[in-house]
Amino acid sequence: MRLYVTLILTLLAMAFGTGYFFLFVQGSYTATEQDIREINEIKVEFQSKVDPIAIINFNSIYYNQSLFQLLDPIYVMPQTEHQNIDYRGSEDCFKNIKSLLNRENFEKVWIWEEYRCGKRKSLPREFVLEPPYIHPSGKSYASLMFGRNVSPYNQKKWVMAHLPYFHVTELNTIKRMIGNLGGIYEILEKLDSDALRAVAKGQGTILTNDYLLARLNYPSIFSIVEYRVYLRDHLDNFLKDSPYFLHNFNKGRSCFYKDGPLCWDYNVKHLFKLANKGSIGALFLFFILSLMVLRLLLAKIKSQRIEDERRRLALQVLTHEFRTPITSMLLTMEKVNKRMGDLDEELQESFLRLSSDVFRLQRLTETSRNYLRSKKSKKLVNFNYEYIPSVNLFVEDNLYTYLEEYGEDKFVFNPLARDCSFNLDPYWVGICIKNIVNNAIDHGELPISVTLRTTLKGDLEITVQDSGELLSNDLESITGEFVKGNKSTGTGLGLNIVKNVIDEMNGELKLETNPTRFIITIKNRKGVENE
Repeated sequence: MRLYVTLILTLLAMAFGTGYFFLFVQGSYTATEQDIREINEIKVEFQSKVDPIAIINFNSIYYNQSLFQLLDPIYVMPQTEHQNIDYRGSEDCFKNIKSLLNRENFEKVWIWEEYRCGKRKSLPREFVLEPPYIHPSGKSYASLMFGRNVSPYNQKKWVMAHLPYFHVTELNTIKRMIGNLGGIYEILEKLDSDALRAVAKGQGTILTNDYLLARLNYPSIFSIVEYRVYLRDHLDNFLKDSPYFLHNFNKGRSCFYKDGPLCWDYNVKHLFKLANKGSIGALFLFFILSLMVLRLLLAKIKSQRIEDERRRLALQVLTHEFRTPITSMLLTMEKVNKRMGDLDEELQESFLRLSSDVFRLQRLTETSRNYLRSKKSKKLVNFNYEYIPSVNLFVEDNLYTYLEEYGEDKFVFNPLARDCSFNLDPYWVGICIKNIVNNAIDHGELPISVTLRTTLKGDLEITVQDSGELLSNDLESITGEFVKGNKSTGTGLGLNIVKNVIDEMNGELKLETNPTRFIITIKNRKGVENE
């Protein structure tokens, strides 16, 4: 107990210390005017010292509004009625074509339908060059032509000459088919959907895994979308000696200085510079304490495991050694019992008391065996559910020895008013009933009653009540391993077995006092035979 208190106090001290350290750093984690000036100087220095790998003027490539749609991922979303049709093949000809009758440039869709369905031998020379450039299926017409695998549309020369008419999101597939695209298309092919949407909106700065795109500023009267393109590796190398690193801003994540869609944060090296020597020392102290606490916890766990193994081994030895003499005594008792009439009354009473003690020893041995058996597999208990046609008869059979020994005036069985069938594991449920009754006999007072009841959900409730008074109503402590009362001659495992078995059955064990009542609730496992 003292060790646990020490560990808890240590953990609290570590929590306060760690909180102090991070609050100290957090206090220095607000950008000042000087920080902003320093960041702007870094940006200017980067542009003056690092050369872009390319300058892309998107207006020169996508020079009208229809062409600009080939940049934005939103335009490759297929319309619902066209999403399951392969418009490169010749199947499903003219399907859903009526839905497009009143749309602008319907003629181009119609020409493509005629061509892919064999009604037209060739496409007009300017077919791919005129708007619209995206089919209602979400594919560009250039991609559909390439996918037909018909000359000249499947030739690399034709593809390279018509790259501006493919949607940018299709370039990756084209590259896998014909090889490197070269030039700016090699860059565009690596841009993800977020970056493409940002370009389509004309965002000022765009950061991807591969590139940094910085838009050039022109007078607002000129709607020019032009970007300097830098390699991400060049940016990271440039910033490695500065106090900062750059990443995309994420809502909900702390950010030292938000720069449009980007975020500037301190690197780890600079954070340690912000903290004084005392704070760093405290942090290392917390780390050492953490190792010590971990070591103490592991030692405690190991010690408890060894102690458990010792208890279990002792119990295994005792259980094994007891079985042989108990069996021998039972055989001897059976022989003596056949000649009970030859004994006088005093010897008969002594024999009956001896028999009672032998049967008690047998019950204790069985209890220990059941406990050890429940600890062997990963699953605490392996159940074998069976159909029980009569609950009353099943419980009465398990209580037969008690009814015989104590009589109906001191041991009362209250069966169900209306008997019913049930699905349960007869072995383990029988063990639970007997252990609860033995607990009432050992720790409680006669008379004892066992009462059956069914709930509205169809569960079975078994209530074992004695006439004694229980000082503690803490079920967890009472059902712990090797917990036993002053009057007990058992192992202190009976209630622990009951608790473990009922939990594994997804049932419930409750304790009520004045008078003492243990209530077992067992679910009806309908349709379950083996588990």
